[in-house]
Amino acid sequence: MSAGTTARSDAGNAAHGVQRVQASHAANAAQAADTADGASAPRGAAAPAAAAPPATASIGLAGLPGHVWRSWRSLRGEELSWFLLMGVFYGLVDASSIFYVMDNPRWPAALANQMLTPLLVAMVILSLWLPTNRGAPDDRWRFGWLALAVLVGAFLSKLIYDAVMPALHLPSIADLARERKEEADFRPIRWVTFIGECLSIFVTSILSVAWYEVMQRRRRTRARLERMLHEQSAMQRRAVSSRLAALQAQVEPQFLFDTLVDVERAYDRDEPGAGEQLERLIRHLRVALPRLRDSGVTLESEAALLDSYLAVIAGRQRRTLPLTTDWPAWLASRPLPPMLLLPLAQAMLRDATRLPSQARLTASELPGGGLRLRLALDGGGLCGEESALRALSERLERLDGATPARLHCRSNAGDTEFTLELPA
Repeated sequence: MSAGTTARSDAGNAAHGVQRVQASHAANAAQAADTADGASAPRGAAAPAAAAPPATASIGLAGLPGHVWRSWRSLRGEELSWFLLMGVFYGLVDASSIFYVMDNPRWPAALANQMLTPLLVAMVILSLWLPTNRGAPDDRWRFGWLALAVLVGAFLSKLIYDAVMPALHLPSIADLARERKEEADFRPIRWVTFIGECLSIFVTSILSVAWYEVMQRRRRTRARLERMLHEQSAMQRRAVSSRLAALQAQVEPQFLFDTLVDVERAYDRDEPGAGEQLERLIRHLRVALPRLRDSGVTLESEAALLDSYLAVIAGRQRRTLPLTTDWPAWLASRPLPPMLLLPLAQAMLRDATRLPSQARLTASELPGGGLRLRLALDGGGLCGEESALRALSERLERLDGATPARLHCRSNAGDTEFTLELPA
């Protein structure tokens, strides 16, 4: 009897130690769940973010040349295409006037002038728009800086046009039209014409830049919203995982206490299998306790936990319930959400009138990269209550966010099978 007394003493010490460890991990897991919930909850009293300073003020005069050079080098094909299309569009607006002067032999030169002028304007405005656009996207003065860049670009492009086109000897359509009407000696007021054409360039260009800015802001808003939804989903999954870990820490002590009581009674009655039952419990603790510290589990570790749990449950009834597994070797390290298979087994065994003699767990990959798990027992009518199955399904929906897992049960007179499909 000294061996039995020693075993009972060890079992009692193990029970107290396990309860202390489980209580500590339960507190840590509950704190992690509260932290995750607090992170995912909106904060109504949050202070408004300070407005970003204007791009030119944040860069400084010393860093302005480098900023301009980096902005030009960062030109994207989409931006270049937009400004080129803008130039071609405005060139084609009045291109039909060329039919009025096609009797003039210089009409090809006038058509070239008509198409090259808006392209020149577009490229000059693009060179000034890029450094401004690369500034802070949330700057409250952003549109003002963009308008200023377009205005400067309009005046600069007009100056370049007046210097380049006479050297190229490219007449405008208006010049040929005046020749046709014998108004070649027409001399407009230069500064009035200059300002009027600059304002015309500014108005048409600012409309295109404003439209592109609206598209950019909509794209940034959509990307920010998707990022926030992704972060919310990740925080929700972490919160549910923490709750599951806390749930495991709360459930395990009762299971361990009942098992230790059974082991102690077996030693009191000098049953031959008392030592084996204690070994099964120790094996289960070696598998289960590290999971309370680890945040992630794999298919192999989840199967090991299920196997050790079934062995302890069967040992308490002086029977055996082996678990056979079947899946490709490369699926063994596939990550799984915690506490998936064990609740299924508990739900099946809760309604069993007799303990099944065989358990089988299979896994296969779904076409989209997901995972299908099947847990089967050789006993009929073990699907459990519909409310319990619905609670497990709701837990899976919260865990997997926008793409929930699917859980269903099939039962007949000879066996019961749970099928769990996890998305990629």
